[in-house]
Amino acid sequence: MIYYNVTTKLDRDIEVEWINWMKKVHIPEILNTKKFLEVKLLKLILDDPKTPSTYAAQYCSSSKFLLNNHLKNYASVLRIKTIEKFGERALSFRTKLELISEHR
Repeated sequence: MIYYNVTTKLDRDIEVEWINWMKKVHIPEILNTKKFLEVKLLKLILDDPKTPSTYAAQYCSSSKFLLNNHLKNYASVLRIKTIEKFGERALSFRTKLELISEHR
């Protein structure tokens, strides 16, 4: 499995709006591309309450080919929508991860 991880720091005043937008708009748009099997939205647990809220969205794909197809054909448009909606109040960085093993 391949994970595309997008970590986003938010201004606290948009946190609820951003979460609702992710759940109702952005994540469904991502899943509609058919490049990902599932999406997990996680909140980082931070010790300092003054630190901006930070979230990680993990998009799980079955192959590097599908992820690269998403990045080539869909990511830019979806990223622009996010920037238009939230501007610099939601700053993100992206990483690609490959699952090596799982243990339960």
